[in-house]
Amino acid sequence: MNIRQLEAYRAVMIAGSVVGAAELLEMSQPAVTRLLQGLERDLNLALFDRRSGRLVPTQEGILLYEEVEKAFVSVDRISEIARDLKSLDVGTLSIASLPLLALDFIPEAVAEFSKMHPTVKVTIHVQMSSKVEEWAAAQLIDFGIADFPFETSTFERPGIQADEFCSTPYMVALRADHPLATRSALTLDDLKGERFVDLASTTVGRHIMDQLFLSRRVQRKVVAETNIVALNAKLIAAGMGLGFIDPFTAQGAAARDLVLIPFGPAIPMRLAVLHPVHRPLTLVAREFIALLKQRRNAIVARWTARQVTSPDVGSGGSLAPFR
Repeated sequence: MNIRQLEAYRAVMIAGSVVGAAELLEMSQPAVTRLLQGLERDLNLALFDRRSGRLVPTQEGILLYEEVEKAFVSVDRISEIARDLKSLDVGTLSIASLPLLALDFIPEAVAEFSKMHPTVKVTIHVQMSSKVEEWAAAQLIDFGIADFPFETSTFERPGIQADEFCSTPYMVALRADHPLATRSALTLDDLKGERFVDLASTTVGRHIMDQLFLSRRVQRKVVAETNIVALNAKLIAAGMGLGFIDPFTAQGAAARDLVLIPFGPAIPMRLAVLHPVHRPLTLVAREFIALLKQRRNAIVARWTARQVTSPDVGSGGSLAPFR
């Protein structure tokens, strides 16, 4: 018994004749007849009474048709689901992200994605970068975004594929009434002794910053530290001091009234998309990552547009708040 035999049998039951079934299936009448005969032979069951010169379903044939119809309803449903998956009309998406992107950037992207694919369920897990790596390695998520301090080629963690998402320098954020707010660019010497709102010591960014300041023997007065840059922006806006900020946080409400000044030598902020090696990205995940990259490009382009060449800084820009 095969699916073509069942298709022929179903078509005869629907059309009421071999002629009609042949038209439905776009086959020849002899071909339909052969399929019916093959089905009866394989089942060792008479499905039609042929004594009257026409095909009349037997009682057994009628009972079998009920089950065959159920099967084809399931097959049709499978086809519908496949079409929906291809068009991204169904599915789920599980994401883990460090807070830097999870507060504004990713939710805004989810809202845009949902307008295009309203039936896709998106789950966002806000975790520190180390936890994002763990979840990706354990195949608990479709993908995650985390700090990425190394070159892509040197990132080695079993079970994880890492693709660079963003690499861009931090800028210094401060209030407009700060004495340094009129500068076009800042260096390490400019920050000597300044009150600093810093990243938490457990973050990759803080480690890179500490290494730079130590190498130049420049001390800063850390008056507050958090592991969420948006909170740093709020503390800076409240007048607690100055600090480093990234382009994604800079576009949010927390940094709306801050002045951003290029800094050198550049302190890079690098992020990566992490996904399980043994769990291929779904169509939904690939589509969403493409949207994230499109939005990232727009933000980074605006960030880069603020920069000008400077002998020590390497980049600079205007002093207006980042909108």
